[in-house]
Amino acid sequence: MPFEFFTEPVDESGAVRGQVCLATGDGNQPLIAYTTDSGAVMLAERVDGEWLLSSVPGGAATHDAYRVSLALDGGGEPHIAFVNADSDHLVYGVRRATWQFEDVPTKAGLFPGPVRFPALRLYRGFFEDPAHDGEAFQWAPHLCYQAGLSLWHASKQRRRATPQNPPTWKKNVVPVEEADGTEKGWFATLDFDHEDNLRIAAFDDLPGGNRRRLRLSTLLRDFEDGPDETETIEAVGGDIVGEYPAIAHSITGEAIVTYYERKERAIKVFMFGNGPGLPALGTVASDLDGVNVQPSPAISFNNGFCVAYGSGGKLRLATRVGSAGLAIQDVADGGDWASLDIDIDGNAHIAHVAEGRLMYAFASRSEG
Repeated sequence: MPFEFFTEPVDESGAVRGQVCLATGDGNQPLIAYTTDSGAVMLAERVDGEWLLSSVPGGAATHDAYRVSLALDGGGEPHIAFVNADSDHLVYGVRRATWQFEDVPTKAGLFPGPVRFPALRLYRGFFEDPAHDGEAFQWAPHLCYQAGLSLWHASKQRRRATPQNPPTWKKNVVPVEEADGTEKGWFATLDFDHEDNLRIAAFDDLPGGNRRRLRLSTLLRDFEDGPDETETIEAVGGDIVGEYPAIAHSITGEAIVTYYERKERAIKVFMFGNGPGLPALGTVASDLDGVNVQPSPAISFNNGFCVAYGSGGKLRLATRVGSAGLAIQDVADGGDWASLDIDIDGNAHIAHVAEGRLMYAFASRSEG
């Protein structure tokens, strides 16, 4: 049975560009980060049934083919990362009583430099030991990005040896894969798995043009100071032109990476983890009509995985129905920059852009 969505406008100014990222916290209330035509970074929050819009300080965002990154910590406070349009530096901010922004020292933790393809997630620290200052390490920001044609990981953390000291970027900015004649880190994205290991998905841009391969790196949590051990695999190779990867994890160990394959005009899904028959590569949707199709996946409790995307002027949702395949439904007009989240209760939230307006769609779990 398809989801039954309620839809409503969020920002009807007509000046919404996109770069949309939606997140929900413990109260299941959605927050949406996005950009306007002027480059302003905006935050939309749903409070008492109304949408409150505010401009986020930190400068204008670069208009490019990646999202403003938004994540919520355990207190429901928003963390945001984006590339500043004036400096090309990666800026990171968190709102406490007020917003606090800083340039990330992306050059080995020493000073900022130009980056592309940034993404942000927060370390939840579910396995930290409260008896050993474990709470001090929760909700640390982790970012991935491309700099100098290499793939990098940066985090602002406390030192394990001195947890009473403030968190720092120093010694926590390291290359994941360095350029070796092949450009690393195209369209980098990241997420934490069910064991709090960090996974980074990105494309290698191979020599010769119009050839890429999908790489998946896992940073293994070890509760020690210094860089984590990293394992990297080639998830999808061959003659592909992949763009816009996104990762989703389940609480039982299954995970997916979705991406747009430009030559085939198809959304692909690489499935991996603990389930039978994994890893495997499949097709979510094909013959898509759109210049930039940016799939947004999530894994729900009762519907396997879902993928929101735009095609043909429509917001669409593909839902895996057991082993029978995928059911695809039209949700609303629009669909640009679709961003999907399944909240802790299994409800579906989607933000997207329709002709310069920011739109929101919601379906409760009981309706799926």
